Amino acid sequence: MTFGLIAWLKSHYADLNFDIPVWHPAKDEPDCREWLVTNGLGGFSCGTVSGAYTRRYHGLLVAAMAPPNDRHNVLSRVDEIVTIDGTEYQLATNYWASGVVSPTGYRFIESFTTLPVPTWVFELDGHYLIKQIALKPGTNELHMGYFFEPDRENAPQSAQIAIRFLTGYRNFHSQVRGSSTDHYVQFVSPNHSMIILNESEKRLCLSWSNGEYQAEKQWWWDFQWPEETARNLPDSEDLFVVGSLTAELSAEKSFCVAASLDQPSALADCSKAVETILQNQKSLLRHANLPRSIPTDMLVLAADQFIVNTAPVSPPEKTVFEGYPWFSECGRSAMVGLPGLTLTTRRFDDAKAIFNHYSRQMVNGILPNRVIENAGEYAYPHTEFGAADVTLWWGHAVYQFYEASKDKEFVLKQLPLLFEAAGHYIRGTTGSIRVDSRDGLLRCANSRNECSWMDAKVAESPITPRAGKPVEICALWYNFLRSLLHLAQATGYVNEAIPELSANADLCKRSMQKFWNNDMLCLYDVLEPEYGLHKDKDASFRPNQILAVSLPFRTLEPRQEQLIFNAVEAELFTPLGLRTLAPEDQSYQGRYGCGFAHADQYHRDISYHQGTAWPWLIGPYLDALVHLYGNDHETRTRVSQILQPLLTHMQQDAGLGTISEIFDGDEPQQARGAFAEAWSVAEILRWQQWLLKR
Repeated sequence: MTFGLIAWLKSHYADLNFDIPVWHPAKDEPDCREWLVTNGLGGFSCGTVSGAYTRRYHGLLVAAMAPPNDRHNVLSRVDEIVTIDGTEYQLATNYWASGVVSPTGYRFIESFTTLPVPTWVFELDGHYLIKQIALKPGTNELHMGYFFEPDRENAPQSAQIAIRFLTGYRNFHSQVRGSSTDHYVQFVSPNHSMIILNESEKRLCLSWSNGEYQAEKQWWWDFQWPEETARNLPDSEDLFVVGSLTAELSAEKSFCVAASLDQPSALADCSKAVETILQNQKSLLRHANLPRSIPTDMLVLAADQFIVNTAPVSPPEKTVFEGYPWFSECGRSAMVGLPGLTLTTRRFDDAKAIFNHYSRQMVNGILPNRVIENAGEYAYPHTEFGAADVTLWWGHAVYQFYEASKDKEFVLKQLPLLFEAAGHYIRGTTGSIRVDSRDGLLRCANSRNECSWMDAKVAESPITPRAGKPVEICALWYNFLRSLLHLAQATGYVNEAIPELSANADLCKRSMQKFWNNDMLCLYDVLEPEYGLHKDKDASFRPNQILAVSLPFRTLEPRQEQLIFNAVEAELFTPLGLRTLAPEDQSYQGRYGCGFAHADQYHRDISYHQGTAWPWLIGPYLDALVHLYGNDHETRTRVSQILQPLLTHMQQDAGLGTISEIFDGDEPQQARGAFAEAWSVAEILRWQQWLLKR
C-alpha cells in the first residue's frame, strides 16, 4: 500500500495550497539524485534521496562564516536507528572506502519530495516514519522533524528512535582526517549540547524537543564520496560522533532536533520552521503571478536559491551565486541570469539590490566576475576582475529591467555608471580591454586572461582562447552601446558622451561584417586572434555567434541571421543545450572529462567548452528563433517542445527541482558539473514565463 504523502503534508500544513512532486525511489540501489535547500545567507543543506553522501559538499548544515562566503561544514550528517517492538531499522545509507554500502536504509524509503521541504517516508513493516529537514531562512539554523504513523491495525507496544550526530568542521571544499587524539569539547545541559568546533570557538549547538542525550567521543573512519572518485579528487573523510539522542516515538507527538551555528535554537520545532518556509514559498509564487504547475513552481522556487543576502547596507544589496554545491558569487551569472531570476518573477526590488551590489564594486569600468573561496582554512575569499563580458551583460540586464518595470528613477541612477564604463572601454581598461578605434570592435588583447564566459584554464593557459576580437564580446558591445543610448532617450538622461557612443555604435555595426564567413555561411569566432594560429580569423564553430542573432540590438542582415541560426541548429543544438564546439572539429570532446571514468581536473577543464552542452544557451537560441520566426502558434509550439527535455530533467534527474550546469555533448547526455546552476534555471524560467504569458 502506498503512503499518501501529499495528503499527509496537507493535513499537517493547512497553508500548503500548491501541487508538489513525489518520487518513489527504487529499492535495489541507492537513489543518488540530489536535493538542495538554502538559507539566503550563502549557507545550504544538501544530500541525496537515499541519504548517502556522494560529494564532499554534502552536509546538513553548511554555514557561511563571513556571509555570504567562507562556507564551512558544521554538521555533516545524522544516522538514525528506529526500534519497533524490539526490531531495529537502520535508516542511514553510507558509502565506505572498502566498497561496502552500509547500512542500507535506502531500502526502507517509500517516497520522497523536495517541497515544501525535503521529506522522506520510511516504510517499516507496515509502520511509517516521516522525516523532514528545514533550513530556516535568514539563519544558520537547521530543524529536523520525525513523525510516526503506526499501523492502526497492528499498533506497536513500543517505538524509539536513536540519532547519532556526526561532525567534522572544515572548509566545504576540503575533508577531515581524524586522529585518535582529536576530539571536540562539548557542554551538555537539558535539551541542549554545545560543541566547540575550533580554536576560535565556533560552536555547533544541538537542541531537541524531548529524549535523552549521551555525549560520545568516537571517530568513524573512511566514508567515501563516489562523485569525488569520478572527479579524481580526494574521495574520503573521517567523521566524529559527538553524541547520540534517544527518544520515544508516538503518533500523537512529533520528535524534533535543531542544529545551529554559535547560538542555540530557542526551540526545536520542525513544523514551525516548515511553516516559515512555506509562507515564503507562497509569497514567491504569488508574486511571480504565473499560471500554476509543478514545473513552473519548481523553477520559481529554484530561482530563489541563487539570490543571496549581503551585509545590510543602504541602498539594499543582494548577490547571486553561480551554482551549487561549490560555486560562489558570480557577476556574470548575476547579469546573464537577472532577467530570468528576478524579472520573470516580478522581483524588481531584488533586481535593483543585485544591480546595487555589483555596480558599487566596478573598477575602471569592469564589474567583478566571481568570488573565489579557497580550500585553505585561513585563505580568505577573494574577488576576480578582468572579464570583459560582465559589464556588457550588465547593460543588457538594465535594459531588460527597464522594459519590464519602466522604473526611470532607478535606471537614472545606473546610467552614469554605465556611461562611465563605456568610456573606460573606449579608452582602454583592465586586462588590455579596449575598443579598436579603426573599426569600433572591442579587443581583448591579454592572451593570458579569459575575457568571456569560456574561461577554463590549465596552468594559467586558456583552453578556449578568446584574445583578439571575440564575436560574442563584439555583439555584446554593440548591444551595450545601443542599450545605453535607448535608455538615455527613454529617461531623458543627458550626457556629453552620447554623440561619441552613437558614433562608436555606428562604426561597430558596420565592422561586424568582418565576422562573416562566406565559406561556412556563419560567423568567425574570433578576429585577429593572439594565440599562435598564424591566422587573422578563428573559424572554430561555436555557439557564441548566436548572440549576434539573439540580442535586442543586432547588426547583421536578415539573411545572415537566418543562415547563422540554421548552422547553429544543425551543428550545435541538442535537447539539453547548445554544444560549445561542432562535433566535426578535431578538438571536439563529446564527453565531459574526455570520456575518462575518473577524469582529473585537467581533463575536465580541457573538455569544459570543447563540446559540452550548456542549458543556458537555450535562452539565446530561443531569442534568435523568435526574432526570425515571430510570435505565432507554430513558434510557441516549437518553444514548448524545446523546453520540455530540460523541464523533464529538472523533475527526474541529477538535482531534483533544479537544472544542471552542463551535459555531455554526445548522447545519452549525462548531467555534469554543478547540479544546480543559476543561469540554467534563469534562462529556462525566462522562456517558461514567455510561453505561459502567451
